[in-house]
Amino acid sequence: MHLLIDFGNSFLKWCLWTEGGVEDRGHINPLALESGLRSIDWSVVESVLICSVADDELTHAVSVYCDSLSSPECSVRQVDLTGLPPWFSLGTTSREQIGKDRVVAMLGAFGCGKNYCVIDAGTACTIDFVSDGEHQGGYIAPGLSLARNSLSLKTARIGEVADRLYSAKLEPGRNTQQAVEHGIRMSLVAMCQSALINSHIPLNAVVVTGGDSEWLAGHLPDPVVARPNLVFEGIARFFLGL
Repeated sequence: MHLLIDFGNSFLKWCLWTEGGVEDRGHINPLALESGLRSIDWSVVESVLICSVADDELTHAVSVYCDSLSSPECSVRQVDLTGLPPWFSLGTTSREQIGKDRVVAMLGAFGCGKNYCVIDAGTACTIDFVSDGEHQGGYIAPGLSLARNSLSLKTARIGEVADRLYSAKLEPGRNTQQAVEHGIRMSLVAMCQSALINSHIPLNAVVVTGGDSEWLAGHLPDPVVARPNLVFEGIARFFLGL
């Protein structure tokens, strides 16, 4: 099996991958990298494939831990955007100025149609457009947790805001906390809807991934599909051509 690692802004997410897809998965707090990685069944790992947007020192630490925990025959590789497959191009987008996670998510969604959009609803919400295998640009905005934390920290009277206050109707809140929760959710939905409506390319598919993808997909117009393993699919496609 291959150990695929998606090291993002909040957690290190991993999965054991075979040709059939995800066999096992989990996530690790960056404060407990070594112990978290040790919990993986390293006896079945034949290669480690990493996509990281985390701090360089943390990324290096993960590589070192994986190298020490794996067998001598196991290779440890990281996504390098200079080695993109020939069927995908960043166009005029600078590879030094775009997150690797955004790129591999676009690779994971390749094949959905000639023109498609990828929305990754995580700590940050990213929206990217692809036409004929070429990146057409995108947007980045705070995700739900980031917006929630920002309001809680900067507005003393709001207090703690929790996602349990969420109602799918996004009706006006009856108290401050629900008003905040529905406000940040409506803002994110409205931004995504506006980006899709104003897209300069006719879209064949909208692919949503990330921790908040399930609820977001339910508020977006068709054609939309939620693919929680999209980044892992992109890592596999980058390294293994699957």
